[in-house]
Amino acid sequence: MEYYTYAYLREDGTPYYIGKGKAGRINNNLHNINLPPENRRIYLKKNLTDEEARKHEVYMIAVLGRKDLGTGILRNMTNGGEGCAGRVLTDETKKKLSDSHKGRKKSVEHRKALSEAAKKKIFTSEHRKNMSIGLKGIMAKEKNPSWGKKWWNNGIECKFSRDCPGEDFSLGRLINKG
Repeated sequence: MEYYTYAYLREDGTPYYIGKGKAGRINNNLHNINLPPENRRIYLKKNLTDEEARKHEVYMIAVLGRKDLGTGILRNMTNGGEGCAGRVLTDETKKKLSDSHKGRKKSVEHRKALSEAAKKKIFTSEHRKNMSIGLKGIMAKEKNPSWGKKWWNNGIECKFSRDCPGEDFSLGRLINKG
């Protein structure tokens, strides 16, 4: 009983999107739909099973209708109820997914969109504390690939290494102010 259904509301209070989720899904900006301000994100029903939440989502979309089908006011692109909550992938499936993503290059536009989305993320102080604790174990001293490295320059180029890369290099990083 950890699932819920939710709605995103327009400024006039009418819903434009119905969803199903658990944990922080209502606040997740990775949808293909614009995330409204917090005061226009509402829970419709809470403490549901996955199946109950799926059924309620389908029901609400059917009642309010979809704009793309000309049947109503919602921007949902499906009738709801799909999703894959609780799905467990086999090792074979995980490997296939991993292999299919290897070597893929993201376009400049896609990388920029990912960067902008990351900049908008707001982490709670508890989340920041947990990330800090986690990184201290992973990135502590010798485990950190940058540990002990310094910037060196020869007046033309910079190198980042533990040892001086050559006689003509001195400590410090060149800053291009142009």
